[in-house]
Amino acid sequence: MRYSPRYALGAICFLPLGCVGVNIDAASAGVRTQNVLDVDVCVIGGGAAGTYAAIKLRDMNKSVVLVEKEDRLGGHTKTYIDPASKQPIELGVAEYDNTSLVRNWFNRLQVPLYSFNFTIAGVTSNFVDFQTGKRANHTPTVAPEALERYVNQLANYPSPNYSLDNGSSPVPADLLLPFGEFISKYGYEGAMPYFGLYGQGWGNFVTLPTLYAIKYFTAEALEAQTRGALAAKANSKLYENAEIELGGDVLLSSTVLRMNRSAHDHADVTVQTPFGPTLIRAKKILSTIPPVLENLNGFDLNRTELSIFDKFRYHTWYVGLLNNSGIPDNLTLFNYGLSNETQYNLAALPAAYDFYATRVPGLHYFTFGLDDYESYFEESEIRTNIEFSLARLKARNILPSGPARELNILNLTAHTPYEVYVSSAEIGNGFYSKLFDLQGRRNTYWSGAAFVTHNSAAIWNYTDSLVEGIFR
Repeated sequence: MRYSPRYALGAICFLPLGCVGVNIDAASAGVRTQNVLDVDVCVIGGGAAGTYAAIKLRDMNKSVVLVEKEDRLGGHTKTYIDPASKQPIELGVAEYDNTSLVRNWFNRLQVPLYSFNFTIAGVTSNFVDFQTGKRANHTPTVAPEALERYVNQLANYPSPNYSLDNGSSPVPADLLLPFGEFISKYGYEGAMPYFGLYGQGWGNFVTLPTLYAIKYFTAEALEAQTRGALAAKANSKLYENAEIELGGDVLLSSTVLRMNRSAHDHADVTVQTPFGPTLIRAKKILSTIPPVLENLNGFDLNRTELSIFDKFRYHTWYVGLLNNSGIPDNLTLFNYGLSNETQYNLAALPAAYDFYATRVPGLHYFTFGLDDYESYFEESEIRTNIEFSLARLKARNILPSGPARELNILNLTAHTPYEVYVSSAEIGNGFYSKLFDLQGRRNTYWSGAAFVTHNSAAIWNYTDSLVEGIFR
């Protein structure tokens, strides 16, 4: 899912449509309920992958039920609508690669797309170290030559979007290097302003295995950017329309209680809904949620699945809006690390990556990252951190001084688990071959960013191929 770092530059538990109730002994299934659904596919997770899969399965004349723990579809896509102006502000996925699949998908759900443009007339940008309040003496720019050489290098790695080592070939040693070492080895420092802008939410991303960087910063994604990214007036409209079309085939605010995949020809999934437990008997399961163990409560994982998913780690990335910040409406600030503690002038974390001007007076959009994996900040901790940053900026006269005002944080959104990953050692030992080998076993298929990368176009493309193959 391409979150805009350039943003940065009814849940009714009735019988789902197309599903047939079956008369079985509910008690023997371990659940006291008369709600029993018989479907071709139970899709777990209503984000980018799950929503796409559910609609595609319906288009293939397959019966489906989509289970989502939140009270809405969309996953990392969340749109804030200002009550007064009705102006939308994206708090997650803000732009999409300009590809035929993306255009067709939005057209399928009758959501118009427009050229993505985050430029606001009259707004200026400053690059400042939020830790010290010191202003950078230049504006970072991407060296086209370095980015071009990086793209040429990608040709050495086949199909990185899906599974670099999904086969017999060993993973290239370069892709096991920390990304910072890969950059130094090939002299791509001139491309770091681009990588740093889009590499938000990954902690200190230059320490991550290079595999994850090249899965995200692909030649296809870069090419799509040159054609101009796309966006809807409000990106959540895509998922609102999907929810309307799926109707009773969506179970919102619902979670997996237990699962039984021991049968050869079906799987039983017991789901807790707002109206009580529901038993879903499905020929196939498609799980699209981040496959970290804390997300898989209720899944009947076998030893192989457990040993694979237990190795995943992840980060948390926050997005929200600031009110009463003291930042002028016509100013955007980027956190540009100037101390010796940071590499490639990346922001010293934990901290805000940026404070963006919006089209709503008095509101600034911000993103916030942590340095450690699987760590979490309360809103009060984020507020304190941002207040310290703003105080430093005022002390350095980056921001105008004025009477103290209580900082308000609106619609704080935690994108977590974000960018699930494993160590270089695990990658080298064939982790992704083992992961992809799970596809189809125990009547279960898997999709989502963990199997591709955080890019909606790539996720939809992979999910499209996967779903077509389920009933082939």
